[in-house]
Amino acid sequence: MNPSNTEQAPALEVHVATDSSEEIDDQIAMLYLRTVDVPMNLTFIFTGTSKITSEQSLKEFTDTFEMHIPIRDGVKSNVTLTTLETYKDSGPKNPDYFLQIAPMCLYTGDNLEVNQKYILAGDFKSDSPSFNMNGSEAITQKFFDQGKLVDISSPHMATMRFNGELLSKFTGPFNEYIVFTAFKLAFGRMHPKCPVAKKFAEGLINPNVGRGVNYKSVMTIAQNLEIPCTHGPDTPNTKESKKYFNDIFGDCDDPNGSLWKLGHIIDALHWINVFATGNEDADLFRENGGEVFYSDFTVDTIPELLKPSWEYFKANASKLIDCYNPVYDLFAAYVMVGYIKGVSRDDHQPEQFIANIVNEF
Repeated sequence: MNPSNTEQAPALEVHVATDSSEEIDDQIAMLYLRTVDVPMNLTFIFTGTSKITSEQSLKEFTDTFEMHIPIRDGVKSNVTLTTLETYKDSGPKNPDYFLQIAPMCLYTGDNLEVNQKYILAGDFKSDSPSFNMNGSEAITQKFFDQGKLVDISSPHMATMRFNGELLSKFTGPFNEYIVFTAFKLAFGRMHPKCPVAKKFAEGLINPNVGRGVNYKSVMTIAQNLEIPCTHGPDTPNTKESKKYFNDIFGDCDDPNGSLWKLGHIIDALHWINVFATGNEDADLFRENGGEVFYSDFTVDTIPELLKPSWEYFKANASKLIDCYNPVYDLFAAYVMVGYIKGVSRDDHQPEQFIANIVNEF
């Protein structure tokens, strides 16, 4: 794109619904949109998560990340941060583009009309439900009926991961939280009391049920760190697997083999802890009361039992880049920028995405 043309172009109105705090991909997508060479008036709408309110999510972003976002010369844009509650109660909204990278909390979009595209990070219709469709049925149906909905395949987004060049674009808290999120989602499972646990927890663990992102990441971590795992008929710690799934579903027959997959994860994490502590007698999950760890801790509240593994993880971070969580929302933002530039990027492969995005930051 010719920079002079960019400077002369009127700024587009772009609104983004984000559950910033859930994972780091929201924050890096927001950073990308704030720095890409497209003039936009951006409104970020904080929806909150199952753990924190929209106000808390907004405050966490401003306190932790806002001061680390550079102001790019020559790009005309205004930025507004608001909550979903304020957004839906503050009169008609008419953006050129709307990007949904969060569940919409039953917001129906009655006060929202979109001029060009409503872009959903996830599948509008799928046998494996997309996380962002939770509570989003009405608003996505509205823009589907208008012919403005673009949905981005969740399995395809899951193939978009960091490499060293992309990771180098992130410094300060962005980089720290990328590493921390990878650690948290390797060692921590979705809490059984999470409102969407019955729908998504098993699929994170078992690739035969969902995308198995957590399973694939943990197995790759073990491989990259040359951690010897048992993975035989006597895989240890299956009692923790049974307790976890019983806490979610009650007594179940496990027709999908998910107890076995979680047993593999537990086994790998057990051995990572052995290497981290240098203590072959360490029994991480027994010391945790015979339970898995849950992904409800922050970088400041890492459980004491996990701190040696956290230090080990950080010390080996350069070996683990391909284990970091997929950049779902960054890819969704990249697709939207493509539409703004008149290019369809929905089916771009990882190599093409990486090559383009590192040049656009």
